[in-house]
Amino acid sequence: MYTHAGAGWSIRPFDPADANACLSIFRDCLTDMPWRGRNRGQYMILRRALGPQNALVAEEPDAGIIGFLTLQMAQGYVDHMFVDRDWRFCGVARGLLEVARAHVNGTLSLDVDAENLGARRAYEALGWQVVASTGTSGKARQMRLVSP
Repeated sequence: MYTHAGAGWSIRPFDPADANACLSIFRDCLTDMPWRGRNRGQYMILRRALGPQNALVAEEPDAGIIGFLTLQMAQGYVDHMFVDRDWRFCGVARGLLEVARAHVNGTLSLDVDAENLGARRAYEALGWQVVASTGTSGKARQMRLVSP
């Protein structure tokens, strides 16, 4: 589907056999986001969102699954996007977003935690723009971003 020739990883549709690897990446990423906390509800929402018709995975031959994205196709809305911490800043998120954007044939939107400064900076570097913000502070504060 999409291959990053220099880095050796590729992006393909999600397969149910990928679920545990995606959940593991999600769990590790939550560790990096202490403001989110951990609750079973987040895992259940992700499990329901993972499916061959609406999820993509980035895979490297030796490392396995290194990132994933879930997408509400009709709305062009990215529900989840997480990249293994060892593979951040390697173009994985950009690749996932490019493939998702090609699937919807238009712009994408997503919500990012206001506290997640690294992700916000990465999206801004890719040309995404903030179009709305919810909450005033704390855990509930998210920003809606739209792709270029």
